[in-house]
Order: sequence, then structure tokens, then C-alpha cells
Amino acid sequence: MYRLALKMAWASLVQRATRSFMVVMMICVSLWGLLLMQGIYDGMTEQMISNAIRSDSGELSLFGRGYRLDPTLDKLVAATGEDEKKLKNLLDKDSRIDSYVQRLRQNGLVATANYSRNTEIYGVNLEYEKGHGQLQNYLLQGEYGFGKQQKGAIIGFKLAEKLQVTIGKKIILSAQDSQSEVTSVALRVTGIIKTNNMVLDESAVFMDIGKARTFLGVTQGVSQIAIMLVDDKFIPTLQQDLQQAFPRLDILRWDEMYPALMQSRVIMKGFSLVVSIMIFGVAGLGIFGVMLVSVLERMREFGIMLAIGTAFGQVRIIVLAESLCMGLSGFIAGAVCGLCSLVYFKRYGLDLTMFSDAFEEFGMDAVTYAIIRTDYFLTAFAAVTFATLVSVYFPLRMLKKTKPIEVINEG
Repeated sequence: MYRLALKMAWASLVQRATRSFMVVMMICVSLWGLLLMQGIYDGMTEQMISNAIRSDSGELSLFGRGYRLDPTLDKLVAATGEDEKKLKNLLDKDSRIDSYVQRLRQNGLVATANYSRNTEIYGVNLEYEKGHGQLQNYLLQGEYGFGKQQKGAIIGFKLAEKLQVTIGKKIILSAQDSQSEVTSVALRVTGIIKTNNMVLDESAVFMDIGKARTFLGVTQGVSQIAIMLVDDKFIPTLQQDLQQAFPRLDILRWDEMYPALMQSRVIMKGFSLVVSIMIFGVAGLGIFGVMLVSVLERMREFGIMLAIGTAFGQVRIIVLAESLCMGLSGFIAGAVCGLCSLVYFKRYGLDLTMFSDAFEEFGMDAVTYAIIRTDYFLTAFAAVTFATLVSVYFPLRMLKKTKPIEVINEG
């Protein structure tokens, strides 16, 4: 029975090849555009999150209790030798941790002859930063280093623009040291970075951690320890374990430090859902229109089939088979086109440098690399199947209400 129904459905589609092809193409193009949009938008969001994680927070960050609310030098991590040893042993031996870096941070003032503004001073070890967050990959100008005597500084590109400084120019840093005294140090710009992390690009000054300790009068401890994990699935358990081992520290996940980025991910998912509903709604209406016209054109044919004893269930299978053939053909074509496009943009990226100024305001990269996820295709398959089945409900209902003899006589 099913084989005969499929043959009849296929014969009907071939007989109306142009109409069937147009429906398949409509589903294909709609699905293609949807998959590409999802991959690109998710790629933008994940790049923003990755930039923030690698350049600043890590997947987990350790701070002294209350440091985030009151960032002063009396709230440091591992402020004693015993704490430092215990913490270092735990971090070095934990197999869930891929890398970690220690940073000494302090709010201050950066000045040149032309301009001065608030800044965030980071005392870092560039070798550790290189293996941890690949800070060297964000270098826009200059060199990745602080010079032979460690008297250099790497600053964000927007801060460089506001200070009107280039490589080799002098800047003056002023900050409150551990004794609450205002101290200053002169550095020369050795590098300019562009991380697309707005906070760092607009206000960050990186200097050697040893130089920063001398400058701020800190002999022990750091402001932050940023951790990268082997797999992000370990974030909750590692956070819990560290919090139990060091109850006097604040252990924060990246999404707790950057809630706006987490919200942007949720907003993107909501936007994709709305667009998906709209696209598959249009595809469903297209199939509905074609199947309605197809049923109306063949009312006499179906009437004869019913009059000679064909069960309505068999007629229903024929109509459903036609609808599913068009829907699944459109899905396969759209999924193949979408997958090929996503693979291309995942490898080469979507270059939007003409809008780079606008993207920089939101911390986005000008070149966006797509993401490919299995759930894109599973969701699309479910949506196409659902739209296809719903679209034939009313034509079948109309057909069921008809009286075969009357239809034959009218024909």
C-alpha cells in the first residue's frame, strides 16, 4: 500500500514539476539563509566571549574577598607565603586546569604632555600571558615585550589614540601604592594591542609584574589569578572545589564577571528562534498553498478513488507523501547549501571590515568566523517536518468532507 502511495505521490509531483520545484527552492533558500545567519551570529557572540575570556577574565578568576567591589591593594590573592605555596601546588597539580596567570592590578592615571585619563594598570608576566591567553596575537603595533630593562608598556589601541602616542613615546603612570601614597613611574610604549575587549582597549596599560611590584610597593600576592580549563564542562566543579579550599577568596566564572556577554548570547538565541518561526511559517504557507491547489485540482480523481472503495487513509497517505517529499527535498538541499556555506565561513571568515568602526564600539571582530552546531540541523529538520504536516491538515480536512458522487457529477 505504501509503495503504491509513494509512486502515485511521485507521479503527481513530476506532473506538476514546476510548482513542486518552486516549493522545494523556497524551502531550500529559506533554510540556507537561516543556517548561515545562525552560524554567523553565534560566531560573533562566541568571538566576543572568547576575547573577554582570553584577554582578561579567564574561564575562572580568583580575587581577594571584596576586591571586585573595592579594588585596593590590601585585598590580594596569596598575600602570604603559605597561601601562595598552597595555591600554586593546587593549581599546578589539577589536571582540569590548562593554564593560569597571575596579575597585579591597580587603578591609576596615565598622562602625556597632551592628555591624561583614568587607566587600569596590569602587572603581568608576558611569557605566561603568551601561553595562557595568547596576548601576542592581539598586537597591533610594536613588539611583544617591555624592553631590556622592563621599562616599557603595552597599551590598548583606543587609549593610544586618546593619548596621541605611538611606539617609543613616553607615558607617566600615577597610582596609590600599598602604603596609600601616590607614586609615579615613567614608561615608554613598546606595543599597542587591539583585543576587542572594550575595557582593555580603552584603558589598559600592561607593564612587567616585577616593575609593578616595585612601583606599587607590593612584595607578596596578586590581584587576580585567571584560569583557563582543559574543557569548560569542568567550570562548575572546579569553582566549587576552589571555593571550598580557599573560602576567603572570591571565585568567579566568566559569565559572573561579564553578565552582559551572557545576556547577548541569550538575546541571539531568542532572535534566532523568532526568525526561525517566521521562516518556517512562510515555508509552511507555501506548502499549504501548493497542496491546497493540488487537492482542489484533483478532487474528481480523489472522488473516483473513494467511490470505488479506496480507503480515505490511503488517499491521506498519498497527500502526506507528496508534502513530505517536497519538504524533505527542500530540507536536504537547504542543509547541504547551508553546511557548505558555514564550512567556508568557518575557515575563511566573513570579512566586514567596512563596518569595523561600528563593530569596535561593541567589542566585535571585523572578521567573523561561523560556528557549526548539530542542533541547527536537528531543529531545522523538526521544523520542516512539523510545517509540512501542519500544512496538509486543512486540505485533507476539506477532502474528507466532500461527497465522492457529487464531486464526480460536478466534474
